[in-house]
Amino acid sequence: MDGDLDLDRTLERWSPGPSRRPETDDIVTRTWTAHRRAVCLVVDISGSMQGRAVALAAVAAAGVVLAADGKLEPAVIAFGAGVRVLQAQGVRRPPEELLSDIVALRGHGLTDLAAGLREASRQLAGAVADERLVVLLSDCRHTAGDEPAEALAGIDRLHVLVPLGGAEAEAAASALAARAGGRAQTVRRLADVGPALTRIRT
Repeated sequence: MDGDLDLDRTLERWSPGPSRRPETDDIVTRTWTAHRRAVCLVVDISGSMQGRAVALAAVAAAGVVLAADGKLEPAVIAFGAGVRVLQAQGVRRPPEELLSDIVALRGHGLTDLAAGLREASRQLAGAVADERLVVLLSDCRHTAGDEPAEALAGIDRLHVLVPLGGAEAEAAASALAARAGGRAQTVRRLADVGPALTRIRT
């Protein structure tokens, strides 16, 4: 069996027979398709993402890194007024060092979301992949730089996780994700992070 067991979907389709054991065809798994999908995590560390919001974003980013489990090495960048590359595409850092940098992120300064997206596109440009996916962890309240919608070139799909939510943030995230064929989801607490990441992966 390749991949991780998707317990919920397996139970939905399994009709127990006399042996009460699921057959091979009943078992549903999910995997990152490393040779076909290139991923870049983009974490907003601007002033509007202070405290709990940036903590949720950091946990979600760490969750993606851990879930990849060596099968996929996502590029990881953080942005505020400027952009910081935590892990470049195709360059694997020791996981403990990368995770340490992610969970140490703190929010401050302006929000140049377009710069973050353009750096993500640059990171993904050299990847051999059928799909170039960006997972953006942000409230999408840009306060500097160009319009984010003008910075989506080279990104095949954009999913947005919105820490803490809020009407303005959710509307901006939904509109931006829709421009790149993705979806926006709100994560208000740590328990929301896992299901949100699962929906992105499937």
